[in-house]
Amino acid sequence: MAKAGRKRKAGSREKNGRLSRAGIDRFDKGTEHAQIMRELYGTDCTDAIGRAYRSGLLGEGTEAKTLLDLGRAIHNAYWSTYGTGRITCTLGERTGGSVVSIDSVRAKKREDWLNACLSVSHERGDRHRKSFYQLVIDVHPDCGPDWLDRLLPAAKHTQCIMGVDGAEELDRALCVLRDLAS
Repeated sequence: MAKAGRKRKAGSREKNGRLSRAGIDRFDKGTEHAQIMRELYGTDCTDAIGRAYRSGLLGEGTEAKTLLDLGRAIHNAYWSTYGTGRITCTLGERTGGSVVSIDSVRAKKREDWLNACLSVSHERGDRHRKSFYQLVIDVHPDCGPDWLDRLLPAAKHTQCIMGVDGAEELDRALCVLRDLAS
């Protein structure tokens, strides 16, 4: 005598026999922390420079937007130029992760531009370079760098962040960004 198959899941069904998904959220909103970050910073919550922009630490108006766009362009150029390895997930082979098609002239141009940008941060000195890298280059999807995490609550509650621990690091990073923007 054969065993019975898999037991049928309990619950209301659609006309075609599938389990009904009525009343179930189809969009994963993430953890509570992720939801709070999205409420505070909107879609700019996923990188350090975006959180600084949304809290007003980059300045006002078009200057702040210019610094944000420049910082993200440098970040993208850095990781596409100096990122190592290929996609190693199970989809990597099927989605073209192992096949790299590069326009070598365009890639060289982008690398030259990136190196010119990075040399500005190096010319300013180690402290400026470190602060710039932490704000722009390093990957901080949920939190960080530490000095920015200390500045963000202060920026929400007061207009002046001078004297708050981390203000010097932000100043150094913005100094490099402003040099690059001009």
